Amino acid sequence: MTALEHLETPFVAIDLDIMERNLQYMQQLANAHRLGLRPHTKTHKQPTLARRQYELGARGLTVARLDEAEMLLSAGLYDVLIAYPLVGELKAFHLATLITRGLRPTVAIDSVRAMQTVARAAALADSVVDILVEVDTGFHRCGLTGSAVVDLAQMVHQEPGLRFRGLMSFAGHIAGNTDSNHIRALIHDEDQQLGHYRRLLAEAGLSVDTISVGGTILAHHMEVLRHATEVRPGIYIFNDRSIIASGAVTVSECAARVWATVVSCPSDDRAVLDAGSKTLSTDGPILDSYGLVVGRPDWRITRLSEEHAVVQIPSGASRPQVGERVEIIPNHVCTVINLQNNVVGIRRSSIEVMLPIYARGGPC
Repeated sequence: MTALEHLETPFVAIDLDIMERNLQYMQQLANAHRLGLRPHTKTHKQPTLARRQYELGARGLTVARLDEAEMLLSAGLYDVLIAYPLVGELKAFHLATLITRGLRPTVAIDSVRAMQTVARAAALADSVVDILVEVDTGFHRCGLTGSAVVDLAQMVHQEPGLRFRGLMSFAGHIAGNTDSNHIRALIHDEDQQLGHYRRLLAEAGLSVDTISVGGTILAHHMEVLRHATEVRPGIYIFNDRSIIASGAVTVSECAARVWATVVSCPSDDRAVLDAGSKTLSTDGPILDSYGLVVGRPDWRITRLSEEHAVVQIPSGASRPQVGERVEIIPNHVCTVINLQNNVVGIRRSSIEVMLPIYARGGPC
C-alpha cells in the first residue's frame, strides 16, 4: 500500500518532479527568446511555489487579486503585476497598505475610474505606482482599442503618483483552438496589434518599456513574438487538459491530478466518481468531457453534480469496479486548486509535502 492510498478521495496530488521540469522548461524558453517571465500565481496560490519560480529567474510575479499580492508580500516577494483593474476606495486603501509594507506593484487598468483608484492608493502611500494600459486584442473581456488606448496612457502620464510603463493584453481567444498554425496566427496578430499601439504611443511622445502578454498556450509559442517584452503564463506549472488540447503538452507533462474513487456502477455504460463540481473544474466540456481519466481515454465525464462525476463508459469497454481509484487531469487546473484547502506534493507516488492553498474565496 503506497502513501497515497492512505488519503481519502477526492484529493489533488502534485507530482513535484513533473512540476519542476515544467518550471525549468518555461524559464529556459523565456531566456532563449530574451523575454521576461512573470508567472501568474493564481494557478497555484502557494508562496513556496512562487518563490521557486522567482529562484529560477522570473522577472516578477503576476496576480489577479490583492489578497494574492498580500500572500506574496508576506513571503518576501515584492515585484508584482496586478493584472486586473482595481476600482473603488476600498481597493485604494488595500493597495496603499500593501505598498507601505513594501509591495512594488505594477497595475493594469482600462478606465479612468481604475486610474483614479490607483492614483488614490499612490497618494495615500506617498509613492509612485507603475501602470500598464490593457489592450483588447480579440478576447473582448477587459481592455481598450483604438484611440482610447493612447488617450488613457496620456492621462496616466499626466497623473501625479502614476508612471506609464506600457501595455498589457491577454489573448484568451487562443484557448479552444487545436490547430497550431491557427494558434500561431492569432498570437502573431496580437503581437502586431501591440506593436501598432507602441508606434502610436511613440508618436504621442510616450515610451513603452513593457509589453506584457499572457497565457500558457501563447508562452509555448514565444518564437512568434516580436514586440512583447514579457510573458505571464500560469497553468504551465501544472498543465491541464486545455493545454493538452492545444497540442502544447502531453499527459506526461501534467503534474496535477485529481484522485477519485468509483463509488457506483449502476449500469454497464455508467459509473460515478466521488469528485464532483466541488472538486473538478466545470470549464468545458473539452472533447465532450469534464476531465481526462488517465489510462482511460475513452471514458467521458459527461455530468458533474456537487459531489458526483457521472462517467460514460463506451460499449465493449471493461466495466470499472466499485472502489477502484482513478486519476483525472482537470480541464482547468486553476479553478481546481482554488477549491482545495491543501494539495499533496508527491514524488514517485509517495507523499513528500502538504501544500496549503492561500488567498481562496473572497477578501472578507
